[in-house]
Amino acid sequence: MLTEQNIEAELSYAYLHAVASKAGFACEYTSRHMDSVAIDAIVREEGRLLATDSVLTSFEIHLQLKATYQQLKEINGRWSFSLPINQYDKLREARVQNPRILVVLQLPPKPEEWLLHSEDALIAKRCAYWVSLRGAPKSENTGHQTVYIPRTQMLSIESLKEIMTRYSRDEEINYVA
Repeated sequence: MLTEQNIEAELSYAYLHAVASKAGFACEYTSRHMDSVAIDAIVREEGRLLATDSVLTSFEIHLQLKATYQQLKEINGRWSFSLPINQYDKLREARVQNPRILVVLQLPPKPEEWLLHSEDALIAKRCAYWVSLRGAPKSENTGHQTVYIPRTQMLSIESLKEIMTRYSRDEEINYVA
């Protein structure tokens, strides 16, 4: 049996996979070796030109996936989320070839509401939010660092297309504290 934490992790991947698939992008789990560098999944663009001003046509973004059933605290239109400092440092690194994104899935407080299904529907409750930590300041903390995710940055089919389009233009998406 999977632990509750493992179920949360699997649901965060299922959410990403569903959004990426519907948006037309390849999505895959990474190996446990990639997990040690704070990368749980990869979303790939293979050869389609996303915009007339695209610079890149085949590229990938790396994602760190998190899930929580505890209500995220909202501060000035942003969700606050505590991230282990080693993952924070890896996600804020600017000298990487593939952009890195943090995705946090907010689940309902009751596990029986996380996923509902019937003959007519498969319903995943709540949604995920994304943030780039690229260029975030170095932390003096040793355990965890609070990061702020704009509530407007829900990970949706359209927002993933926009993220990938921005990266196809070789645009950098930096962290705004």
